[in-house]
Parts: sequence; structure tokens; C-alpha cells
Amino acid sequence: MDDNSQGLFNKMVKYGKSAKFGYAKRKILLREDHSSALFTMSLALAVAVRKIFREKSSLKFSKEPLIEKKPITNFMKRMRVDPMEKFNAPTVVSVIHFYKNMEEMDRGKPSGVLLTYIEIAHIMSLLRLLDYPDIDEDEEEEVEDACGAICNIIGGYFKAELHALGYPQLEMSSFESYINSVINGVNYPAKSANKYEIAYEINGQKRIVTEMVMAPLTRVSA
Repeated sequence: MDDNSQGLFNKMVKYGKSAKFGYAKRKILLREDHSSALFTMSLALAVAVRKIFREKSSLKFSKEPLIEKKPITNFMKRMRVDPMEKFNAPTVVSVIHFYKNMEEMDRGKPSGVLLTYIEIAHIMSLLRLLDYPDIDEDEEEEVEDACGAICNIIGGYFKAELHALGYPQLEMSSFESYINSVINGVNYPAKSANKYEIAYEINGQKRIVTEMVMAPLTRVSA
């Protein structure tokens, strides 16, 4: 996390510890604090993606990643996912879930979910930037595995950024990948209402989109 984001987060935590409020006000602030924490987590995700490309390819994105808070659309307790909505072209998406511990993983109760979307026409160029071997773009399994590999490294860096903010180490699932549609949607943290979508531009064009949903997490260190 960059210094400005870390400083903002520290101020929020300090304010919450020192202030005294009535029960109703505390409930309102709890919701507001979670919203603020989620935005800080979205910054941590953007920082993680930038670090990956800076460290592995010296790439600089065309501009700061665009972060948008959006409502979750769900059906039968699953989050709807529409890959082609992100690029209006054939798109692959990979999904990774985060869990507080292995027990929660076994019970299928995620604390977070990360989705990485890449337009298929540009996945090869991204792989080369990250020094991955070339793939056959006509082979769906290879495309899915390539996106999954990128999502996996983003998830690992994101975990590290969250831990740097004082959150506990989370367990991370294996990736699942889909092309153009995710018929049954994906599992996500219960009671979550919003997600953060982040778009990243390379050479002036949107090339990666990530989405993040996180449940409230208790920090283990200040």
C-alpha cells in the first residue's frame, strides 16, 4: 500500500478507537467504517496489480486505475458475472476465493472473492509482459489456464497488501476460469451488497479489469 493510502487507513482506525458514540451512532459508523475499509482494500488491489507489472516488466499503466463501487447483482445467493460486459468482445475471467481459515474453506464460506477479466485478443501480450510462455489462443483450456495464472499472481500480491495493512493471512482457493459466460455465477461473501471494479489501461486502452468483494475483516495489528 502506498504512503497516502496507508496514512488514510491509519487515521480511520485511530478515529474509530478514540471516539465515543451511542449505540445507534456506532451501528451507522460500523457500516461507514466497513465501506471505508473496502475502498482501502480496493486501493490495495490496484497497488498489487501495479506492483506485479512494474516488478516483472517495468510497465507503467497509461493512467491511474479507475476504481468504481457497484452493486452486486445476485441470483439464488450467487453473484452474477458477465465477462463480455467488460470488453464487449470475447473475454476470459478467472475467479479466486479467500477464506479466513481452512475450516471456512471446507464449509464453502468465503470472506472474499477476486475476479480477473482479460479480453482474449490481448491475453498473449499480457503473458509476454509477465514472461509467461506463449499459448494457443484457439485452445480454450490454454486461455483459461493463462488467465488463471495471472489471477493467481494478482491474488497472492493482494493478500500480501492486505497483510501489510494489518489483516490476517487469508487462505486462497485455486482459480476457476470461464470464457464469455459464467452461467451459475460465483459464490461470494454472504450479506455483501457491493463490489469494487478496477480497470487498468495499457497504451491508452483498457486491458485488465478486476472485481473484488470482501466481507468485514478484523485487523490483527495496527
